[in-house]
Parts: sequence; structure tokens; C-alpha cells
Amino acid sequence: MSKPMQDLIDAAKNGQLTVKFNDTVRVNAEEFVYIDRDCEAMKNEIVRLQAIAQGISERETWGVGEDPGNWIQSSKVLVSRFRAKAAGDSAGNNVHAILQRHYDIIDSIQELHKQIAQRYQQADADFASRYNELIETLPQGFQGKK
Repeated sequence: MSKPMQDLIDAAKNGQLTVKFNDTVRVNAEEFVYIDRDCEAMKNEIVRLQAIAQGISERETWGVGEDPGNWIQSSKVLVSRFRAKAAGDSAGNNVHAILQRHYDIIDSIQELHKQIAQRYQQADADFASRYNELIETLPQGFQGKK
């Protein structure tokens, strides 16, 4: 299975990706750095949420009557469905797997922007200088509006 946006990433690596701007659009090194930092923060949050989903799927006692001595069969079914929806559904229709697909997309966006920034750095010394300065000075983590 191919990574999301792999064709764009490959084109950027090979210098074959082109973008047409009008004269009001300017390439901004700060935006590239923020995109990279925000993608990393989002991936970290997804990993945190996946751990919660995994914990839900592995929870032993739910307290809804699922213990073996209980006569309420629906409670056992309910618990098994909760576990499957958290991380155990083999068809990939569970929180953990869906979050993984989001992670893969964000990872591809991050890689594509890194490739584009690298091309700009090779072609524009001012962009490269500003980009490297920002990499060292801008804060880590998500910087978007909350």
C-alpha cells in the first residue's frame, strides 16, 4: 500500500513538482517551519489518543455485568463491541486504525512540505538562511489558534 500523497512527495524530491503563484503570493520560511511543527504536534496527539483507544480495548473490567457469572448476555456483547471499536475490529473500522490513517496523511503532508522547503533552500539563499534561523528559534508544538 502506497503512502498518501507519495506521488507528490516523489515529484518534489525529483524537482518535478511545480506550483504557479500570482504576484501577491510570497513564499514564507516561517510558514514552512510552522507547518512542520504543527504536523509533528498533531502526530504526537494522535499517538496519545491511540494509546487511550488501546487501553480501552484492553480494559479487563467494565462493570456493566460482563463477568462470567452474570446472566445478562447483552453486557458481554456490549463490552466486546466497545473493545472492537476501540482497537480490535479486524476490518479497520475502529478508533485506533482510523487515527492511524490520519497520522499517515499528516506525516505525508509534513514530508511533502519538508521536500518543498529543501528545494527552496537549494535555490534561495535568503530563504535558506531564514528557514534555518526559524528552525532554531521558533517554539515546538502546535502554534495554531485554539
